[in-house]
Amino acid sequence: MNLIHTLAIVYTGMGLLVIGLAIPLILRRVPPNSLYGVRTKASFASESDWYHINGIGGRYLVGSGLIILVTGIGGFLLPASSRDFYAIGAGAATLLSIIVPCLRLSLLKPAMNSKDKSRSP
Repeated sequence: MNLIHTLAIVYTGMGLLVIGLAIPLILRRVPPNSLYGVRTKASFASESDWYHINGIGGRYLVGSGLIILVTGIGGFLLPASSRDFYAIGAGAATLLSIIVPCLRLSLLKPAMNSKDKSRSP
């Protein structure tokens, strides 16, 4: 097994893990806590805010997990000579797939403090 396949296995596993962690958030099965979920002032404002914001965060996590998963699977299709290209590209895709949803959730926070809970991203 070459390095690119090892990286592909790691990224595929990470994508599946992120998706698995998102499912309880989407299903609103995670009660307010200090360890797991989207933990902002807005999400702790009330129990309904917690479940609403974490449902949105869970959907973002599934999107991130799918990007990481596809990146991982793509590694199996590349030749060993693409090792450097794949390592940089997969790392960048993973970082962006996590940073962008975090930024979107931080921008969502002020909207969740308003009375209009029907707004979603």
